[in-house]
Amino acid sequence: MKTSIIILVAVCALSCGVVSYKTKSTDQANLQGAWLAQTESQNGKKWNVSYLYVFKRDKLFFTDETGKEVTYSFKLDTTGSLKFIIIQPDETLNISAPVSIAYELDGDSLKIVVAPPGLRPTEISDKNSQELIICKRKGS
Repeated sequence: MKTSIIILVAVCALSCGVVSYKTKSTDQANLQGAWLAQTESQNGKKWNVSYLYVFKRDKLFFTDETGKEVTYSFKLDTTGSLKFIIIQPDETLNISAPVSIAYELDGDSLKIVVAPPGLRPTEISDKNSQELIICKRKGS
C-alpha cells in the first residue's frame, strides 16, 4: 500500500511537470510574431494605442507610438494559475531588475497586464492601477 502511494505521488508530480513544460513551450511558440496593441485601460478608463510587440525566439522588441524601439530578453513563467512574461531590457534603462508582466493568450488575442513599479500583477484586469493592454496578432 505504501509503495502504491509513493508511485502515485511520483506519477502525479511527473505529470504536473510535463504539463507545465508543455504549456510553456506551447505558449513560447504561440507568442512568436508581431502583436499590435489596440487598447489600454487602467482603473476602468480605456484609450486606443498602437504599440507593437514582436516576439522572436527569446527576444521581445517593443515599439511605442513615437517609433522608439526597446529590446528585451524574455522568459515565461507558467507554473502558477497566472502566467507571466519576465522581461529584462537588453540595453541600459532605469530598470535593473527583471519585470514580470502577466499575460493571457487565446489564439490571435493577447492580454498583457503591467503592474505599478515594484509590484507584480495579481490578475488579468485593469484594477488596482494595473495597465491592461489588449493586442491582436498582426495580420489576423
